[in-house]
Amino acid sequence: MKKLLVILITILFTAPLKADDSTRVALNAGIFAPYTLEATAAYEHATGFGHSWVAQIEAGTHWQTPVCHMFWKKYYWGGGFGYRHRFTRFKNGSFRIGGDVNCGAFERRLTVGFDVLFEYNYTFRNNWQFSVSQKNSFNFLHNVDTFRNGLMIGLKIPL
Repeated sequence: MKKLLVILITILFTAPLKADDSTRVALNAGIFAPYTLEATAAYEHATGFGHSWVAQIEAGTHWQTPVCHMFWKKYYWGGGFGYRHRFTRFKNGSFRIGGDVNCGAFERRLTVGFDVLFEYNYTFRNNWQFSVSQKNSFNFLHNVDTFRNGLMIGLKIPL
């Protein structure tokens, strides 16, 4: 009976240590079209089998050509929640499809929108992950910046 109890406790405490099922903090940065630079910080909570829920904040800026004095004039910020569904798993990584719902502000106007993304994660031996995401953002309630499309690169650190 004691051996069974020790085995059960060991399984319960080591099960969350798998590469796909841990809670992480993610930091991403990327370039979007048209002329957008964005940074994202996220808290990712795994629900098992590589699926996870995400709470994130984002900030970015639009620039115009020439870049001289207009780089920080048109910035935006926001936050939201999302879900990531693991589509396939590889030896040291996974490919996931996800969606986010977010709200924020752009030039003192409220924005509401959603994101669709495709994400590839490579897991290192120390359980950190390198992430490459292709993200499509659809924004509403203003007539500027309704669609952004781009690539983000980031790092996910387990807690």
